Amino acid sequence: MNLRAHSSDQNTRTPGPLTVEILPAHEAYDYEFAAARLHDRALLADSVAVRIFRAPLLAIPVGACRRGGRIDVGPVTVALAVRSALLGRPGFPLLRVSLSRDAHGESWLVEWGERAPDRSSSDSERRRFFGYPAPSDAADCPQPPPVYHASTGGCGPPAHQRVPDVRDEPVRRAPDEERHVPA
Repeated sequence: MNLRAHSSDQNTRTPGPLTVEILPAHEAYDYEFAAARLHDRALLADSVAVRIFRAPLLAIPVGACRRGGRIDVGPVTVALAVRSALLGRPGFPLLRVSLSRDAHGESWLVEWGERAPDRSSSDSERRRFFGYPAPSDAADCPQPPPVYHASTGGCGPPAHQRVPDVRDEPVRRAPDEERHVPA
């Protein structure tokens, strides 16, 4: 067989359809790596593996010390498919797609929860944000109290960190927030 002809045959093949599938977390390639470093391993129970084509990557929900998460997925079409697969799953609030640019080029991210600290933040601050203790951290996972924000009338991240949910769903209010209108 002529290797050169075989090589060109491979280059002309049409790529298969984009497949994104949610699997059990332990099937993710990076499960053991994250599990060994995560401050609150209980989050692994609600984690999922997001399989993109054939590669399952771990998606860890927010909770305890973990305030947000993200997966670097490459092309925007893949990012949109991953976002759709995670929509509505508990622990993955404020799902969004964003473009990341660095010295190595561009890549699309799927992010959830609060906005991650920027690159100018300290390494330990970024580690704590994603739920990984910095080497100097104590065994505790300090929980900051919820902060009331007058601009939004509620608790949670400040307005500049909130990302609108782009799903076409009405805003759900907690029972104690419902407004009663006299009939």
